[in-house]
Amino acid sequence: MDIDQIFGQALNHHRAGRLPEAENLYRRVLDASTAHAEALYYLGRIVSEQGNRSEAAELLERSLAVSPDHPERANNLGAVYQALGDADKAVQWFEMAIDGDDGQAEAHLNLATIRHARGKLADAEAGYRRAIAIKPNFAIAHSNLSSLLRLQGRHDEAIAAAARAVEIDADSAKAHNNLGVALHEQNHLMAAFQSFKRAVEIDPEYAEAYNNMGSVFRDENHTDGAIASYRKAIALDPNLADAHNNLGSVLQRQGDWEGARGCFATALALNPEFPPALANMGTIDHRRNNQSEALTNFRKALVVDPEFAEAHFNISEVLLMTEPDMREGWEEHRWRWRKREFRLQWRDFGVPVWDGSDPAGKRIALWGEQGVGEEIMYAGMVPDLLDAGADVVVECEPRLVPLFQRSFPSVVCIARTVDPPEPVEALDFHIPAGDLGLWYRPRADSFPKRPSYLLTDPSLRDILRSRYQDGSETPIIGLSWYSNNPEIGWEKSVGLDDWRALLETEQVRFVDLQYGDNAVKRDALQAETGIEIIHDEEIDQLKDLDAFSAQVAAMDLVVSISNTTVHMAGALGVPTWVLLSEVPLWRWFQGREDSPWYPSVRLIRQRQAGRWDEILGETATALKQWVSGI
Repeated sequence: MDIDQIFGQALNHHRAGRLPEAENLYRRVLDASTAHAEALYYLGRIVSEQGNRSEAAELLERSLAVSPDHPERANNLGAVYQALGDADKAVQWFEMAIDGDDGQAEAHLNLATIRHARGKLADAEAGYRRAIAIKPNFAIAHSNLSSLLRLQGRHDEAIAAAARAVEIDADSAKAHNNLGVALHEQNHLMAAFQSFKRAVEIDPEYAEAYNNMGSVFRDENHTDGAIASYRKAIALDPNLADAHNNLGSVLQRQGDWEGARGCFATALALNPEFPPALANMGTIDHRRNNQSEALTNFRKALVVDPEFAEAHFNISEVLLMTEPDMREGWEEHRWRWRKREFRLQWRDFGVPVWDGSDPAGKRIALWGEQGVGEEIMYAGMVPDLLDAGADVVVECEPRLVPLFQRSFPSVVCIARTVDPPEPVEALDFHIPAGDLGLWYRPRADSFPKRPSYLLTDPSLRDILRSRYQDGSETPIIGLSWYSNNPEIGWEKSVGLDDWRALLETEQVRFVDLQYGDNAVKRDALQAETGIEIIHDEEIDQLKDLDAFSAQVAAMDLVVSISNTTVHMAGALGVPTWVLLSEVPLWRWFQGREDSPWYPSVRLIRQRQAGRWDEILGETATALKQWVSGI
């Protein structure tokens, strides 16, 4: 047979899937004619499928040297170099393919994928969109475009692109997974879960989708589901560093420090430059009070990814807790708005963010953020802004409006009810309340000595005080012992039974300031010990914060763990003792017995993680001395 006959037989075998026979005949052709472009190309395709990409690249390149006018083949060669990890050569061949035929949708997609990975997002987006324009039903191009849009914070567009990919290819597990990621970013947790669930129904071996499903469970505070999903992902792909890291983050929430550290270490062994695992390892150090080591790990994460918001935010918490000069901490704290859970809280009033310039005569919208406790704490800087001559509008949690309006009569208080916010007339600037710290709390010694800044309803306060004293002059002690914070509530909270030594103090009356339904615990304690904690059915701490402020103001003393009750009491100037874990939230600083935020607050700190018995005993002794001194 001549060369053409041999090549024809090889091609027939190739088309029929008889690859060994085709390979043998292609090699016979090349033995006779080393420059046979077709044999070089098709043999290259076979050896590439076999995983021998280095030989494939050589064969395809020789084929194109002989017969260069083949844009599709140039694209295939670029894909081989991309698989080999040689992105520069891949780009060269993808560009050559496009130069030869701008209608090569796959080449546009492949080139955009590399530009995407290199952070050239505008060029990558243009490439994805060109691929889609050529081939409108190109599902993977829509899916990749969705990922890029997510990186840019264009979340609605990202969801639309991912949904289009699913519409085109409803049986693509990757498309469903990508849609789930886009939905998760916008906190559409149930819809995201359904997308991940569909992905694993299509592909039961899809480890990444199980990992993502675990993160939905985590955000729903469904710990068992999260752990099971992460472990399933790891079983399917033990090299999936993200799943090890995510499992560690859930174990950390449960207080399993060693288990969490082991997961983070595994993730870093798989990928030593994995920013989330580096940051999480730093968080373990932070919670263990190894602040220097924590900063080292956070900064390592930033070496790998200077834009990693989580690491910047974590650095801020260490610096704000430990450094007398708080300015760098406040600067780093502004990175919280790049984190998903904070980004969803951002308010856009359609005017510039205040930059610290002279606020005199300017109308500034100051908006509350995070939780009620933080809104109360940061409201302590409203007087600073007023003293500087600003015309202030405060947007806050609706339940805080009556209290804030009474406390700051020259301020316009509006309820945070819609997004985007209702337009505010003649507004010059807006700013999230926490960001005022950079200008008004730059150092630990720059806090004013205001005894209080919130004003409750005095008539309701007096009515409640009279009700609790019931005709006596007995001191009233308010108690709060629980936090439902999903991240660290377990670490801050103390079981009511553990307060028994303090509750045995005589000549006082205890009042329940704990939010939520705790009747079972109070009744059980009273049945066993005879100790009554007065519970006022007319005050709902969760629904009516103005009435709650009056209840707190009626107390002679508040004793509480770190929660909203403390912020309310401190802002009202009520004497308050706060029981703190070994490493509390940054706002309580390090080593202090007083609080710059609230002069009436005394801080009582654990000396050993998890050991509440020591400081509860000391607090009980101090309370007895306090009573005897009245």
